Amino acid sequence: MNTLLPPEFSPIDEQVENSTNLISTQTRIEGRVFFSEITRFHGILIGEAHTHPGSTLILCESAVVEGNIWADTLYIDGFVRGNISAKTRVTLSRSGRVIGNIQCPSIQVETGAYFEGATQMSPSN
Repeated sequence: MNTLLPPEFSPIDEQVENSTNLISTQTRIEGRVFFSEITRFHGILIGEAHTHPGSTLILCESAVVEGNIWADTLYIDGFVRGNISAKTRVTLSRSGRVIGNIQCPSIQVETGAYFEGATQMSPSN
C-alpha cells in the first residue's frame, strides 16, 4: 500500500484507482487498442477497440471512435462509427450516437440517443 496516501484512503479506493484507465480529450490513437478493467475514454480512436473479459469501456461525450469495438460492457456517451460486439451489455445514453450494428445480449437505449444500424440480441457466453 502507498504510504503517501492519507489514512482515510482505503485499500478498496486504491484498488479502484489502480484499475481505472483515463484517456484524455486531446489524445488521438490510431490502430488496435486493448483495454482492461475500467476505461474512461475521452479522445479519438481510429481503429479497433478490444476489452478484456470483465472490463468496462466508457466512451465519454467527447469520445469519437471510427472503427469496430469488441467489449464486455460498453457505455456510449460519445460517437461511434463502426460495429459493436459486447459480451455483457451496451448502454447508449441520450448523448450517445452510433452508426453501425450492435450485437449483444442486453442493450439499453436512452431517449434522445441516435442509433442508425441493426441490433442482434445474442446470448452471453
